[in-house]
Amino acid sequence: MFLTIYDLIFFSVITFVCYSIWQHNNISLFARAAAKRHCEKEGVQLLDQNVILKRIGITKSHRSLFAIKRKYAFEFSSVGDYRYKGSIVMHGKLLSHIELAPFKTPMS
Repeated sequence: MFLTIYDLIFFSVITFVCYSIWQHNNISLFARAAAKRHCEKEGVQLLDQNVILKRIGITKSHRSLFAIKRKYAFEFSSVGDYRYKGSIVMHGKLLSHIELAPFKTPMS
């Protein structure tokens, strides 16, 4: 059995889509771990142990011509009475920055 050029293109596209989904999943797991570490460092609790993809786009990269920019949202709590918003931005596989909304600190 011989493969035509259309078969090769089809299999190449399927392979690229599968690789992109796998890579996106790995980046999401890394973003969740980074958000959890940052919350622990700040003394707050990451709620739901989850980050949610809010925005995806293409941005200029320092390492290559372009990178995929992903913005994730998450919620955290400082004293357990209110949910605050946070966000994490990834440029490709690199962590760009993490922001936490202003929150109450426990009284001493």
